[in-house]
Amino acid sequence: MKKILLVCLALALLSVPALADMKPGTYTGTGRGMDGEVKVSVTVDGKAITAITIDSENETAGVGDIALNIMKDRIIGTQSLKFDGVSGATVSSYAMIMAVSDALKQAGADVPEWQKRNIPIEVKDEEFTYDVVVVGGGIAGISAAMKARNDGASVALVEKLGIMGGTSIFASGIFLAAENDEGKAAFKANWIRRNKIQKRNQVSEERVNAMMDIAPEALAMLRDAGLEYDFDAKASFVFPKASDKAVKNAETIHLASVKSDAKGGEKMIKALEANLQKIGVDIYLNTPASRLLSDSNGNVTGIVCETKRGVKTFHAKAVILATGGFSRNRELTKELAPAAYMNYTASQNSDNGDGIIMARAMGAGTYAFNESMSGVFSPNPSDMPTIGQRNNSYPYNCLLVNDRGERPISETAGTHDQMIYFINDGKANGGWVVMDQEIANNYLHLEQYMASTAKGSKVILAYKENSIEALAKDMGIDPAKLKATIERYNELCAKGIDEDCGKKPEYLSAIDDGTYYAVREYDMTRGNYGGIITGMDGRVLNADGKAIPGLYAAGIIW
Repeated sequence: MKKILLVCLALALLSVPALADMKPGTYTGTGRGMDGEVKVSVTVDGKAITAITIDSENETAGVGDIALNIMKDRIIGTQSLKFDGVSGATVSSYAMIMAVSDALKQAGADVPEWQKRNIPIEVKDEEFTYDVVVVGGGIAGISAAMKARNDGASVALVEKLGIMGGTSIFASGIFLAAENDEGKAAFKANWIRRNKIQKRNQVSEERVNAMMDIAPEALAMLRDAGLEYDFDAKASFVFPKASDKAVKNAETIHLASVKSDAKGGEKMIKALEANLQKIGVDIYLNTPASRLLSDSNGNVTGIVCETKRGVKTFHAKAVILATGGFSRNRELTKELAPAAYMNYTASQNSDNGDGIIMARAMGAGTYAFNESMSGVFSPNPSDMPTIGQRNNSYPYNCLLVNDRGERPISETAGTHDQMIYFINDGKANGGWVVMDQEIANNYLHLEQYMASTAKGSKVILAYKENSIEALAKDMGIDPAKLKATIERYNELCAKGIDEDCGKKPEYLSAIDDGTYYAVREYDMTRGNYGGIITGMDGRVLNADGKAIPGLYAAGIIW
């Protein structure tokens, strides 16, 4: 018997591909990340990687930097480069793979063989039981899970990506709140003021009152959970503090007229995620929800998650959907928010409307009015580091016009206020930045954009002409209208007072030196307002306005 076992073992070893010998040592490799090079040092012996050190990187705080460390551990643990990447941070994931591949090549490894090594995955169907299951790990889902757990419920949070935070982790994290009862009135007034500018869907004062009443308690919960912030009582703004890594990210983003923001969303999410773990919320990453469970009476009783590790079924007394918007789902966008159908999006790649689809299957209704939420004007929809900045990247002394050649709002207003003036039927929302040579000298990457246009780009559009008429033709705008708008703007610049839009005098600069530029700026979608209908208590309602027992929604989904 012993001899037979030895023979079997020998045959098994023969079936394993021979590993290429590597020259022992430490090698430096690089890969292209989201915003620059990722540089690593890889230490190998004759057959295996023994250590990986990340020497330098500028990946997005809370997303790319987490993915790099996850991938580093995976590579060392499996001695393989065959990975799909960390969902939600694929660019950074593959930057690590490419950097390690570069180092292994220098060591003499058979890199293609490393990239083909299969990694066994244990597939196991499982069932769990909780009082509450929250679907989605953004700020809404985290807050809902925290509140439920603080109230004594057993809570599971399932997140489809490999990292927490959703779109929230890319954001500044700024929100309106009240710290105490005395601040409620200001909170309500500021909320209504900021949202009353648009005429197509008026603010629900009943909902604002509900938020006002709960605001101090909600902020106290987040503060107790570790949120660090500054507060502007007059504007009712909470400004989450940024981490050192977020500050480093911001330092490498160049804007023409102002400094880029160091975003606080990442530090906020990390603090709240740590608190969830501390108070006993069970977090399941890489666990996409696929359908809701219900009993014969139509009560929602849980959720099914189909994962690469098997089907995970969660039974619960209540399910809270906090799955974000639907900006990554073109079919759903065309149906629910047709004005945003052609838009480019900068939301998290998980924003596919999963919660809306699952809720509809249970009979949930959707609001008649849905709209995209603006992120920032950008000439290049692929320039992700600048997208999501509160400040636009163009020079503020330019002229911003819509597709009719009109100047509807100040160039410094910020896209949350600007967006409603730049909605275009049948094409991506956005407008045009118009400049003369003096202003254009400060427009970042202008020559690069003009070269892309000259090569036939249908997306990046930048033009230079010696007359306003020729420029208007490039832009597809009535020359007389554009000329009149520029003349009016030049009049305001001569006065030193922007009587039309209120731009600060230091940003008023006439467009008049005989060389004219226009650059297309896209209003990038960061999410969607609207979604499934809910009552004031967060219960999901059907088309008849009746609550679906056991089903709730939170965040931008409602």
